[in-house]
This record gives sequence, C-alpha cells and structure tokens, in this order.
Amino acid sequence: MPKFEYVITDETGRKKEGTITASNKLKATEKLRRKNEIIISITEKKRGKFFLFGKPRMSLQEKVVFTKSLATMIKVGITVTEAFEIIFDQAEKRGLKSMFEDILERIKTGQSLASSLRKYNNVFSDLFVNMIETGEESGNLGRVLHRLTIQLEKEYELKKRVFSALIYPAVIISVTIIMAIGIVLFIMPKITGIFEKFDIDLPLPTRILIGFSKFLTEQTLIAIGLTVGIVGGIIFLGKLKALKPFWHTLSLKLPVFGDLLISANVARFSRTINSLLQSGVPVAEGLGMTGKMLDNTLYKTVLEEVSEKIVQGGGIGENLEKHRKLFPQLATKMLQIGEKTGSLEVTTKYIAQLYEKNVEDKTRNLSVLLEPLLLVFMAVMVGGIALSIILPIYQLPNLLNK
Repeated sequence: MPKFEYVITDETGRKKEGTITASNKLKATEKLRRKNEIIISITEKKRGKFFLFGKPRMSLQEKVVFTKSLATMIKVGITVTEAFEIIFDQAEKRGLKSMFEDILERIKTGQSLASSLRKYNNVFSDLFVNMIETGEESGNLGRVLHRLTIQLEKEYELKKRVFSALIYPAVIISVTIIMAIGIVLFIMPKITGIFEKFDIDLPLPTRILIGFSKFLTEQTLIAIGLTVGIVGGIIFLGKLKALKPFWHTLSLKLPVFGDLLISANVARFSRTINSLLQSGVPVAEGLGMTGKMLDNTLYKTVLEEVSEKIVQGGGIGENLEKHRKLFPQLATKMLQIGEKTGSLEVTTKYIAQLYEKNVEDKTRNLSVLLEPLLLVFMAVMVGGIALSIILPIYQLPNLLNK
C-alpha cells in the first residue's frame, strides 16, 4: 500500500511532519482530517531516487562549500527554496545534482530542510541534520549554518594536517621498499651467477636473499598472488568490525602518532560539542551525537557511556577523567571548571583551540621526530641487502689466488 508524507499544523499552530499509509491520496487526506488538524501538504512518498553509480557522495571539502554557500545565501535574505535552486543549478556531479533536485522538491511540498536532508543520512550526519533542525525551530537557521561551516572547516583542516603528517613517512617507507625490491629483482640475479661459478660457502643472509630473488623471478605469478592476498587480508582485517577496537587501541599507542591522534580526537570532540551547545542541543544528546562523529571506536564507546551517566546526574569532566588514556587531564579539568562556572560553551571552545594548535605544532615537527625511526628502517632494509651482497664478494679474491 502506498505511503504519503504529510505536513500539518495542530491546534497550537505547531508544524508536524510524518507518513501515513492509505490506498490513495484522497483516503490519506480523509484520515488526516479526522484528527481535526490543518493539512499544509500531502504527497505520495517516493521510493527513492535511482542513482546509476550508487548513492550520492559528498567529500568533506564539498560539504564545507555547500554549507558555506547556503549560510551566505540565508544571511543575505535568500529563501531556502531559492538557495537550493541556485545550488542545484551549480552542481556538476550527477549524483549530487539528483540529490539536490530531490531535496528541492521536498522543500517545495512543505517539508522542512532538516527532514529533507535526513533522507540522505549517508551524506548528512545526525549531528548536521539535528543542528539544522534546531536552527529551523529557533528561527536562527543562518546562525546555525554559520556555526556548522566553522565546525566543518576546522574538521577539514584537522584531517588535512593529520593526513599531511602521514604522507612523509609513507613516501620514505614506500621508496625504501621499492629500492629493495629493485635490487632483489634486477641486481641480485646477475651477482648470483658469479657466486655459482665459485665454490663459496655463502653467508645465511645472502642465501636467503638469493632464494627470495629466485622466487620472485621464477615464480612471478605466485609472488603476485601472495602479495595481493596479504594486502587484501590486511585490508579485510582492518575493516572487520570485531577487530576495530584492537586496531584503534594500537594506533593510539604508536610512538609519535599516538599522541597526535589523541590530540586530534580531543580537538574534534571539543569543537563538535561546542557547536552543539551553541545551537541549544542538550549536553547528554550532544555527547551521543559527538560520539557518532568520531572515527575511533574507543571514543565512541566512552562518549556513549558518559552520555548515559549525565542523564542520571553525572558531569562530563568527572566521567571523562576516568579515561585518561583518551582524554588528557588538562582537558577534563577544564571541562569540570566549565561545568562548575556554567561556562561550558566557552571552555569547550578554548579546549578545541588548544588541541587544534597542539596538532598543528606536532604535524609541523613530525619530520624531525620521525627522522631517527625512518633512518633505522632504511638502514635495516637497504643496509641488510647491501651486506648480503658485499660479504661473499670479499671472499672472491682469496679463491682467485688459490
């Protein structure tokens, strides 16, 4: 049986939205009229737009541009409908264009912006939609969109800094491995021929290297298959839900990177909860939404637990203080002070700025901190291969003299 989406107002004039099942639009209208409520709009619920290349996707950078554009247009007096008409016209990707078209149609039928965006929960998070909903209900949509823009910009900058910090070691490690494989594939086979002409008792590292070289050159397909299997297995284990807590715990204990990830998570937590508090979202609900926004499962679990405890009458700072490995003492003490003085919004903003600066400083100095570790890695890889080749060569002059 078809479903119909409706927008009505009750006796107090408050707008309500929902769905109703009926054989046709007339029957659905009759059902609603029995409740003595004023019908603003009623439309048959769409089965959902068909997207040829899957669901629409929006990168964080695209979301920043979208939110900033919408905030600017609302600020200068353009209506939400007109704003989405402009956004729809400017969209280039087919998936996003179809999504904006659908959202525009829903808004024109009387649905709120929040409920229209909620249909695309793979693009717009609960936090994003709830903040929009709060802005619509309070009549401060422009102000809320401005806060959302700041929130997303800070999140984008934070992710960009952490990603940039990972590029340097990734490049060094990749180049080292490629050099090592190049030596094994192209140089080692030629030298192996020289060693086989002489009756030399080769050192163990050299024998291992020769065996590895022969395996790569003579059993290429098997080697490729094993490599693909190992890489695929690592990716599979990394995405396995049951193992995520283990990987996330391990990542926070890594030298250099562990502290960086903790600072990034605390900064993101503080910035998100600050935006929610400014938008009028209750603390307990805000913590739950913030937990869903964070990628690390340990932070998700802790924030869900703290959210439940706050409902029972606890405080944020005192509950987070029990998890010092995730939340540094400085942050929890500041939260406790903010709660006692009633200035939690100001405190969370300051904590966010403090840890965002911390991440910035750490990423700037990361190359200096990682240099010793990368040098050791390169020495072990390249130096080990070089020694395996050089050691037998020193024995050749003695054999030639014999």
